[in-house]
Amino acid sequence: MKKQLWLFGVLALLLTACSSDEKSPSQETDSTLPKTISYVYPSIYLGTNSKGTLTYNGNKILSIVRDDSKTVFTYNGDVIIKQEEFDIENGKEIKSEEVSYSYENGKLKTRVFRERISAEYPDGYFIEKMVYTHNSNGTVSYINYTVDNVKKTESKDGEGTLTYKDGNLIKEEQKSGSSTTTLVFEYDSKKNPLKNILGFNLLLNEIDGFGTNNIVKTTRATTEFPNPSVYLTTYIYNDVSYPTRHTSFDGGGKNIEYEIEYTY
Repeated sequence: MKKQLWLFGVLALLLTACSSDEKSPSQETDSTLPKTISYVYPSIYLGTNSKGTLTYNGNKILSIVRDDSKTVFTYNGDVIIKQEEFDIENGKEIKSEEVSYSYENGKLKTRVFRERISAEYPDGYFIEKMVYTHNSNGTVSYINYTVDNVKKTESKDGEGTLTYKDGNLIKEEQKSGSSTTTLVFEYDSKKNPLKNILGFNLLLNEIDGFGTNNIVKTTRATTEFPNPSVYLTTYIYNDVSYPTRHTSFDGGGKNIEYEIEYTY
């Protein structure tokens, strides 16, 4: 599952003229959280417009509710251990997907995704497991497994490496068979919309675009197509440096693929 879960960091360390043990009032009191996140597509062939309303308990996210679906989050203390996706049909909530997380020494260790949950397949028809290793050089390696939905046996499906700098994912290498995909990310200096939500910083690459700041350029190259494709993203910010509109362009840089609108 590489779903867009509408979640994007870790708290940025702001450089000020204050001494190292002083904080500005805005740093001490900034508890900004997004209330709604809307996806807007220029064409029905690119996607369906949707709006999600987020609810919280303090800075813990409880749910994201859309017209036809609902995502529910479960915490154990200050870490997220599960998110569940429900389809909403005729007013009824029907569970369709689940992601569960385990941690070791305060860091993400495993992620298990279950899709097409039903009475026949209560553990999911499709099951994917990722195991993470936090390396001494600061990178994070992972191995991706496909899990048999009956025998529960695991088969390696791919692997990858995540490289971080200043709380931002700056490079990801994904390997599957003889193919390698390399993604390089560049960022602005503004605030990520979800930086104040507790536990998001531990989920690594689970949430597309998550980090201290906001991605402005993505460069993608593969073994089969070594000439890189470049994808640009622009933002409109409010007066406290949070994005109110996110615009993503295709590889040519001229056509809008989608936009995201935020309210706080």
